[in-house]
Amino acid sequence: MSKILVLAGGSVKGAFQAGVIKALFEKGYQPDAIYGVSAGSLNAAYLVNQFGHQVHEGIPISYPQAAQDLWDFWETRITHPKSLSKPFNIFELGWTALTKKFKGLVDTTPLRNLLTDVLSVRNLQLSPVGLKVGAVNVIEGAMHYVDPSFEDFTEYLLASSAVPILMPVVKIQGQKRKSYLDGGLRDVAPLQKAIQDGATEVVVIACHTEMIEGGDFDSGDLLALVDRVMDIAVNEILNADLRLQRSEVKLTIIRPSQPLSIDIQRFTKMDIRRMLEMGYAQGLQA
Repeated sequence: MSKILVLAGGSVKGAFQAGVIKALFEKGYQPDAIYGVSAGSLNAAYLVNQFGHQVHEGIPISYPQAAQDLWDFWETRITHPKSLSKPFNIFELGWTALTKKFKGLVDTTPLRNLLTDVLSVRNLQLSPVGLKVGAVNVIEGAMHYVDPSFEDFTEYLLASSAVPILMPVVKIQGQKRKSYLDGGLRDVAPLQKAIQDGATEVVVIACHTEMIEGGDFDSGDLLALVDRVMDIAVNEILNADLRLQRSEVKLTIIRPSQPLSIDIQRFTKMDIRRMLEMGYAQGLQA
């Protein structure tokens, strides 16, 4: 695997990533494998699923078509916050906190149902394009990467995008020792993993500018505060990783030219469309 596409985390800013991918694939870019973390893992899995679907149907592999499918997925299936999660009410939160059964600030059943609906293990395993997604084991504190050959791959995928505090810990097979959260806690862009696996050419698509965006947010709103704290942490980890010199690989980094502003609690279909179009324009310039 010499050419690896690395997709960084970014919550619903992942729509920007989908726009960049569409532009790159239309221009002829064809990675041998796609590595992702958090929102990047969802985009990676969806693309690889579509390649596997093409193989299953006996259709010639089309990178542009897979990218268009990903664009359509964001535009038609992730149209408002309830497409991904729904907040618990204050009584549920209080009860789970008091009884030490805290399951996050939001219920991610909608996201789980969405992934079950659009992804097939058969397709993921048939794909000629490789896939790896990363999540953090919160017991060990270690970063773990898995591919579709792993049992319970979908659970790892959910864990990779499970924002701490906001979303529940994912326990693989219900085991406490296999408790996982968002891979962005340790590795926002799995660039090092790609290099370790033998990449000679890496394209990284990030969802954050080098300097975190300004703007107002309500620090009294717990969901907004968690989102802001994660944005700051993710931005710092990403910058530190991308600043390292890597002469052994051909490295291309694509980031937004301006801050991406989107409210995870109130976004609309038009916000997603805006992210997609911004990403497409950025991809054409890359």
